[in-house]
Amino acid sequence: MAQANGFNLYMAAAICLGTATLASCSTAQPAPEPTAQTVVDIDADQLQKTLEDYSKDDANATVINDKKLRSSIPQAQEWLESVKVDPSKCGVTFAEPVADQLQNSTMGAIEFDDSYLTVAVYKDPQLLKKQWEAKASANEQCSRYSVTSGSESRAFHLAKQPIDSQAEQDESYVVTSSDGKTTQQQLIVRSATANVLIGIQQTTAKGQTQQQLKDASAKINELLKELN
Repeated sequence: MAQANGFNLYMAAAICLGTATLASCSTAQPAPEPTAQTVVDIDADQLQKTLEDYSKDDANATVINDKKLRSSIPQAQEWLESVKVDPSKCGVTFAEPVADQLQNSTMGAIEFDDSYLTVAVYKDPQLLKKQWEAKASANEQCSRYSVTSGSESRAFHLAKQPIDSQAEQDESYVVTSSDGKTTQQQLIVRSATANVLIGIQQTTAKGQTQQQLKDASAKINELLKELN
């Protein structure tokens, strides 16, 4: 993950892949029924090529293929299962989404200098729809939570942001985390269309977020065109 290590690396992995507390405890609405015309049929090599073409104008962009992502996810999953989340209900969906994504989707990612973009293309659009709906079950109950790993603990706060891309479903949050000494803010965007889930993560600060949201929408729109 860009500029992340240790505690933050695993939290970044969880957030980007939509598997941790942001995914399971955020406010969202059910995704619309997908249509056959919007379903993307692509294998790992084709997805890698699409992401390479998509990022070809950025010399510093690095495409991470399905195989490499799969090699890193189990370690992140193991870590997620070992941490303590308070309230505990905000951590109950840590493991299952990761396993589902590993088993049922083709994945790819791009690491930019200032952001990280992930793509999961599901075999079954209904599975993605089901997962999106499941992640809304905790609704607004987990806008604040803490994660403790060993002697490290960070408090998280989710502030929903308005975003409107051409995807069927969007959600975006500024995630503020603090260990009592330092505070960090990440902008997290997730969009779903039929069987495609796109995530964007980047550091944000006051005065930057709105422009970053516009840029994220443009990236999502462009990538959806590339995938279709």
